[in-house]
Amino acid sequence: MIASKATNKEQAQVMDMTIIPIPGATFGATVAHLEIAGVTQRVKSELREALREAHGLLCFRFPHLLSGDEFHALTSVFGDSEYGPGVINGLGKQAAPGEQNRSVEEQLAEVRARGEDPFIVKFGNENPDTGETESVDASFYADWDWHTDMSYVEVPPTYSLLHARRVPHDGGDTGFCDQVAAAAELPAELHRRALELRIKHDATYGSDGTLRPGMMPPPSPVEAVGYPHPALRVIPETGEEALFLGRRTLGYVMGMEIADSESLLDELWGHATQQRFCYRHRWRPGEVVVWDNRRLLHRKFALDENQPRYMWRTQTKGEPVQPVMR
Repeated sequence: MIASKATNKEQAQVMDMTIIPIPGATFGATVAHLEIAGVTQRVKSELREALREAHGLLCFRFPHLLSGDEFHALTSVFGDSEYGPGVINGLGKQAAPGEQNRSVEEQLAEVRARGEDPFIVKFGNENPDTGETESVDASFYADWDWHTDMSYVEVPPTYSLLHARRVPHDGGDTGFCDQVAAAAELPAELHRRALELRIKHDATYGSDGTLRPGMMPPPSPVEAVGYPHPALRVIPETGEEALFLGRRTLGYVMGMEIADSESLLDELWGHATQQRFCYRHRWRPGEVVVWDNRRLLHRKFALDENQPRYMWRTQTKGEPVQPVMR
């Protein structure tokens, strides 16, 4: 009897939920009518499969802003939570003098003592307590660089989730760019060269162009803090190849002269970010977009300085990067 009731509940949830491809886009789908509370294993499997079929992008429509618990519950559908960048030394943050030997537990205790969640990154130009607009660095309003979240560490997060709390009337969109499609259309000679490359993904600067906590500008990309990854990686579930470039700023092709590295990276980035591989998402309040960092680059587009934009972000623990075999 218990098993039968569980099956009926699962079937009801799947029947209520709708998943529709995003009109005019070559990837992505919209999910509506999902009840986060009590999501069953069957629904989780349906959503993970839908994410694969949508080539790494799902947009969840909710009629209300999610609570922290709801956002964590949705994140858990796709994996275990990873700390946000800048929370733990070595993850988007350089240890300050005298902090090199601080344990993760000590750092987390300090974060939680400030009343912050180490897994939810909150950013924007709005005070989360009062709802009033706050003064922020001018870089917040500019175009941000194409990038992959936290690809500057050895094991980058697999999925990221972005929850729109307040959105501008115009601007502040998020772009996504399919690197599986880009890899499939690499010219033969460039593909051959890419198979042999390892590219260091820089940790010095964020996608808004500002220095990360504790970082100093390096003399050149060769000395930049970061981690080298294969230029072409495998998506394990599908066996597809994806370009894996990280971010352009201070990127470096290992073992090359800087001028040669810069020229080759310009060529790869020029190919990877062609409009035909991209989709631009205009936000609605309450939406959550989840994407696969292994196959999608993303970026923020500029907005007017008089417009609000406030987001929450989570991410899931990743897996070792698998290179495409020559």
